[in-house]
Amino acid sequence: MKKFKEHAKRVALLIGALGIVFSSVAYVFVIFAQNKDSSTTQADIQKQIQEQIKQQQEASVPKEPLTGFTAEPFDKAAITELKVETLKQGDGAVASATSTVKANYFGWTYDGKIFDSSQKGGVATPIEFPLSGVIQGWTQGLTGVKQGSVVKLMIPAEQAYGAEDKGDGRPFGPLAFIVELVEVR
Repeated sequence: MKKFKEHAKRVALLIGALGIVFSSVAYVFVIFAQNKDSSTTQADIQKQIQEQIKQQQEASVPKEPLTGFTAEPFDKAAITELKVETLKQGDGAVASATSTVKANYFGWTYDGKIFDSSQKGGVATPIEFPLSGVIQGWTQGLTGVKQGSVVKLMIPAEQAYGAEDKGDGRPFGPLAFIVELVEVR
């Protein structure tokens, strides 16, 4: 089974690399077709092609996990209101309560146990979701945050999944999250 997973990873990487190559070639043809009758110089076309290839390569590289942040126990009685601490200020688009975002994150309970994360196998894979479809603490806590920012959210139970264990596997009580806002739309 392990060998199969390794083989599957290699095949997936090969397919991804081929996709980049084929899309780059297609892009070249589109550039030439669009600029055939215009006054765009060959140097301009070459520059556009190089920029597109660079963007595609950057998009295909897995992002490193959030580093330098830890899940620490906290006093659950002290979290009575939403607290947002900016750990790194971004400079992109500003999230609103109706934005769709991509984020890397990890969340932990008051006793310091991580219960959820966008990091699997040491690689961060941003999760896309509408801010209107998550817990109230995320919607309110990420509203006004700029793309590229990293924030720490301390969320009271009422703005999370509630104070009592409902038996549904979700954490209960106040929660804490480190969230990296990768993209805001």
